[in-house]
Amino acid sequence: MLRSLPVGVVIAAGVVATSWTHTLLSDHQDLVVHTFQVIDTTKDVLIGLDDAETGQRGYLLSGDRRYLDPYDKALSRLIHLRSDLKTGISDNADQEERVRRLDTLIDTKLGELKHSIDVHDNQGPDAARALEVAMMEKATMDDIRRVIGDLTESEKSLLSKRQSEVDKDETRIRIVAVLVGLASFVTRMLVELYLARKNKRGSGNAAALR
Repeated sequence: MLRSLPVGVVIAAGVVATSWTHTLLSDHQDLVVHTFQVIDTTKDVLIGLDDAETGQRGYLLSGDRRYLDPYDKALSRLIHLRSDLKTGISDNADQEERVRRLDTLIDTKLGELKHSIDVHDNQGPDAARALEVAMMEKATMDDIRRVIGDLTESEKSLLSKRQSEVDKDETRIRIVAVLVGLASFVTRMLVELYLARKNKRGSGNAAALR
């Protein structure tokens, strides 16, 4: 009992410390994955807008409604992407402000695309192309790219910090494992030394009584 109890206490403490460091590592790894997901979502939003614009321009040039297929699909996809992006940055006030700005610009851009399609259908291709030139001068897509760039750079900065925490957690786990091993060994040696001395004293006392 005397041999196993101290070592058991050390091992139990080691288990608690190891569980704590693994929990920290898991939490920080989840944050890293989450940050990658936000970055990917911002890229997908930009791709969706490019697809919508490509479909709109194809239709204005050709008058063939089949060219609106990527436009229609992009509109549907952007609904989910915008929602995912809002959810993904909901813990960051600065990013929330950027996403609000982005939302306004996306609404403006999608409104421009729809308006040009309506003008094409109601007033003809020449009027639609003239409107398209005017919209290009407004450079809404350039503003969107700038905001998405700011969003992405901010997330990359967070990613660097969170990856650093993961690296620290992995180091902590290795240190705890080494310390637990050393503590168990030292504790066992001290117990054995104590028992040896105790037995030696007991033997000396028995000899003196004889």
